[in-house]
Amino acid sequence: MDDHKFKAENSSFLPDFCRVKMLFMLVLTAELLAFVLALVSSQHSQNFWSSLGLFSLFILWAILLSAALLCYLGRFFRKLTDIQAGFSAFFLIQLVTLCLTLIVGQFFPSLGRAGESFDYLRNIGISCIVSAVLLRYLYIQSQWVKQVEAEHEARLDALQARMRPHFLFNSFNTIASLIKGRPAVAEGLVHDLAELFRASLKRDGKMVPLADEVELCNQYLNIEKQRLGERLSVSWDLNALSEKILIPPLTLQPLIENAIYHGIEKSEEGGVLEVKGQTQKGKAVLIVRNSVPEMAAESLREGNQMAMDNLRARLKGCFDGRGQVFISRADGFYQVRLVFPQRSGQ
Repeated sequence: MDDHKFKAENSSFLPDFCRVKMLFMLVLTAELLAFVLALVSSQHSQNFWSSLGLFSLFILWAILLSAALLCYLGRFFRKLTDIQAGFSAFFLIQLVTLCLTLIVGQFFPSLGRAGESFDYLRNIGISCIVSAVLLRYLYIQSQWVKQVEAEHEARLDALQARMRPHFLFNSFNTIASLIKGRPAVAEGLVHDLAELFRASLKRDGKMVPLADEVELCNQYLNIEKQRLGERLSVSWDLNALSEKILIPPLTLQPLIENAIYHGIEKSEEGGVLEVKGQTQKGKAVLIVRNSVPEMAAESLREGNQMAMDNLRARLKGCFDGRGQVFISRADGFYQVRLVFPQRSGQ
């Protein structure tokens, strides 16, 4: 799957059986099943280990061969509906189990006791039950992942659509005041505002390089600097991070907008906005820090809660649960710290 995208490209619910993580889970499942069957079939403790070895060998061969075929036929399964893919995978697993049972019974009769250990009907019955449960689990997991992705997309849509009316009104007023005296500056602000709208309407489901997000933030700050003047002081320090690392779109810009709206704008003297980049144990760290007047502290907490919850959920979803958001306030500063794995674009 392309790391740029939030959504999987598979149309069916079946996962990628070529992945090492998936193979590990299948091997673990095989050993657990072999352990249970050995406990049930062994009447004496001395027979347990031999039974466990035989069951493990047979089940591992059945599962790994099935996984290999499912991996090889992955493109075919991706073109099928969930029902078609489920039934196809189910019958493929039964076919592998039957063939393996026939081979063992034909060429290794010493492994069984008068046909008991590798009884055809028993093996197919166990295979049907286990594969049905496994496929059902994979289907439920797939539906859960789709639901989570839909929630993340809804949050992103809400975030993209929530450009504050006060910002638009202030931007238009600022542009209008500059048209006569400084038309070139007004034209530049119109361009910046257009780019902000373009980003808010962009919905291709891809993460963006850090450089693109920083450029968007600078376009937003160009507009706010014309309005706030010397009241807004901005400091950037992203040298520790590569410009190519990928982040979800509209990650930094809403944080900067919140910092100005809830913090710096509330103070008559203005304030300082700091954006820093760091690395920590192989992960990227982005820090957005702004000064907060005492009277705006409660407003900042209340106004930021939903935005922070959305951002936290988006980072977790985009980085497989490894994206984190930390919030702190001390010495008159409010700080948001984002921690996520480093992934670079092409």
